[in-house]
Amino acid sequence: MVIFFSYIQGLLLGFSLIVAIGAQNLFVFNQGLIGKYVMIVCLFCSLSDALLILIGYSGLYLIIENNEILQNFIILIGFLWLLGYGVLKIREGLYFDQESNLDIQISHTNNRNLYKTILAISGITWLNPHVYLDTVFLIGSISNSVQSEKQFSFLLGAISSSFLFFFFLGYMGFKIGPLIKSPNLWKKINISLGIIMIMISFNLIYIYL
Repeated sequence: MVIFFSYIQGLLLGFSLIVAIGAQNLFVFNQGLIGKYVMIVCLFCSLSDALLILIGYSGLYLIIENNEILQNFIILIGFLWLLGYGVLKIREGLYFDQESNLDIQISHTNNRNLYKTILAISGITWLNPHVYLDTVFLIGSISNSVQSEKQFSFLLGAISSSFLFFFFLGYMGFKIGPLIKSPNLWKKINISLGIIMIMISFNLIYIYL
């Protein structure tokens, strides 16, 4: 019973940190909307979180914490990556003005192969300081403060939250996507995603630099 409660504690902590409007969550939801590589993207994000949580638990986060140059490099690259992705999403949205049907959305989705999709989510995940703060520093450090016999179940709970959340988010988008028939609505979705991504990118600079 004690182990179960520590699992629930890890699960709730993970949910409390991951349920927020962020670049990674927006990408997963959008990938669900367009209905391509949904499982792969959800699995990639879940496994990435699991790895980062374990890195935090192992204490390797101290390498980043004590290296200001490395921190600034990650923040700068993350800023540029999110800014560029945001601009591309706005461009996609504006391009809908030139079409009266959804063919452009279908063709754009088909042109984004698995390699490009993984490359995009890799940048958004691994170059995002918010991800490191939540998984490596917070969950990783908190798990070390838990009693030794409870640490495994606590970590398992935190990791489970990522799998449950990302797959729920991705497949919720997958269910909603076919219901969106209006090109104008797709336009608004892409532009909104782009604006939020750009805001997140500048927020990184404002908070961390």
